[in-house]
Formats: sequence, structure tokens, C-alpha cells
Amino acid sequence: MKKIASALLAVVMMISMAACQSQEQSQPESSESSMPQSQTNTQPESSIAAPEESTAGNRILIAYFSLGRNAEYPDDVDASTSASLVLDNGQQYGTTEYMANLIQQNVGGDVHMIQTVTPYPTDFDAVVDQNHAEMDAGTLPELVESDLDISQYDTVFIGYPIWATNAPQAIFSFLSEYDLSSKTVIPFCTHDGYGAGSSYTDIAAAVPGAAQVLDGLAIEASDVAGGAEPVAQWLQEIGMDKKAEENVQAEGTAITITVGDTVLDGVIYDTALAKEIEEYFPLTISMVGFGSREYYGGVDFYPENLEGGQKTFENGDITYCEAHHNMAIFYAQTDDPVLSVDVIPIGKVTSDLSIFNELSGNVDITFALAE
Repeated sequence: MKKIASALLAVVMMISMAACQSQEQSQPESSESSMPQSQTNTQPESSIAAPEESTAGNRILIAYFSLGRNAEYPDDVDASTSASLVLDNGQQYGTTEYMANLIQQNVGGDVHMIQTVTPYPTDFDAVVDQNHAEMDAGTLPELVESDLDISQYDTVFIGYPIWATNAPQAIFSFLSEYDLSSKTVIPFCTHDGYGAGSSYTDIAAAVPGAAQVLDGLAIEASDVAGGAEPVAQWLQEIGMDKKAEENVQAEGTAITITVGDTVLDGVIYDTALAKEIEEYFPLTISMVGFGSREYYGGVDFYPENLEGGQKTFENGDITYCEAHHNMAIFYAQTDDPVLSVDVIPIGKVTSDLSIFNELSGNVDITFALAE
């Protein structure tokens, strides 16, 4: 019996290590309905929905407070009559929420809605009165409980509307509740014509342990619907433009990826690890599918340049995994990209990835320099 139990245990351990990664629950993203939700985050679906990528190597959180998600507006509210709402592709958003999603389009990351336990009034004059009372009394509104794990993020965007020349007190509730020590903090806000007020200074004072507080962006609420260009320009100015980084990284060497009779195009990056692996091209690897998201297979060499590991991936990524000594091609599920072990991107498949949905069982995949 002991021998049987030992054999069964060995089989279980082999199965658990078969793939380079196991799926973990990722931080969900922002809500789309016109009413506040009990969940802090859900996946956007409109024309400004989040991109199907997460930023590699630098975990980003975009936390925002929006009156549009913290007041009980009726379902049929007219967004055109409210400075706190934006109508886009038939969906209603709070102005700051809309701006948060624009940021996510450019940098990836997770979106977290800051929500107070007690909703604010829908009448803005009443909101102003309540906010003044909270500021005068130093009240920090209680926030809806969430499972946000702030420790997994390196960079935190903080978004809010300007009320009485400052951020709402709910923002300072968030900054009091979560430790942003050693993180990069980046404020952004919407306003009614008077700019960011003292909010940037006060937020910086509220996070004395932050690694740095970068220059913020303030957009007038009436201009938020057309804010894609100023948001992208601002992110580039502060060095947070992910797409620019991807373009630089994609300037690698052209390769082909042969799967059966199909030849795909791709690039291998100009990194030390990628160049080391390139020396073995043409390289044929017996790969097997895992989790409806990747094909992976072991290699018979041991690279030395192993910097830049991450627990996220993007569709098309070609990666090396030191922990399991294999290479992989990821082709799906970048809406849930968190892995259990580090992988290092070494290249990317630039052709259509649909072939990987059609494969079954083991398949030989050959990586070679393009002719």
C-alpha cells in the first residue's frame, strides 16, 4: 500500500508541474452599468474598453473615484445634462471612470473603482455641500470593502473629480487605507474649469513613503469624451506609454514559426536572452497545449541571461520559463494573464493566432530566422 500511495503522489506531482504556469484569479476591471455596483471592478465592454493586454514587468493599478459610480442615478438619466457622466457607444460612464479606461488602453494594468458605503446625492449642489462638510470635519468616508491587494502593484494611478479645489475625501480614505510606500503614484482628475486645485500637493503629502509622485493630468469634464489624445500624450511625457515601449521592443529580428504546414511570422527581441536562444535556430520543439491559452515544450539547453521575468503575458508572446526549463507561445486569455511562475518574453508571433485554437495533442513547432 505504501508503494501504491507513493506512486499516486508522484503522478499528482508530475501533473501539477506539467505546465509552465497555473491560472490564478486576476484583478477584475471596471464596471459598465449606469448604476454603482457592489463589485469594485468588472470588464469594460464599450468602444473605450480596456485593451486585451497587461503591462509587462510593471504591475499597474488605476484606482478612481467617480460621482457617476457613487451616486444613485436612475437608469434613464440623460448623460448630456450631467457634467459627471459621459455617453459612449450607448454606455454611460462617470467622467473620471472614462478617463481611467483611456489610461488603461495605453498602459494596461487593473482598474479599481473606489466606492463609498453611503452613496452621494445626485444633485450636485447637495454633493458640494456634503463635501464641504466632510472637509471641514476631516471626515474620511467609509469605503466599500474589496479584495484589492495593493502589494502586487508597483505603480498606482489615482483618479478623481475636483470638488472645492481638491480631491474628494473618499480619495484620502483610500490613501489612508492602503499603503503606497515605495510605489510610483500618478494623480489624474476631471474638473469644471478650475484645474487640479491643491489636489496634487495634498495627495503627495498623503503618501510620504511613495517612491515618487509623477506629474498629474487634469481634463475639464466637458472635454473628457475627446480625451484620448491628451491622455496618450501625457502618458508618453511621463514615461508611461506602454505602446511606445512595445514598438521599441518589437524592433527585433524577423523570424518564422512553423506549425505543421502553416508558417507564421514573428520577431525575436534584441535582448540578451533572446539572442542567446536565437543561436539554436532553427529550433524545433515538441509542444503541447495547456489551459486553452498556450503551447509549451522543453528545451535541451540552459540559457544564462535570465533577467526580466514576469507573471503576465500577452497574446502572441513567445517566452522562456526558467523554473520549468521550457519555451511557450501564448495565444489566448490575456484577460486573465497572471501566472504562478515567472516567464521571460523573448519574442512575439505577429501573424493571426487562430491556428492554435485548432490544434490538438502534441505538435512540433519550429522557430527559424526569416529568409
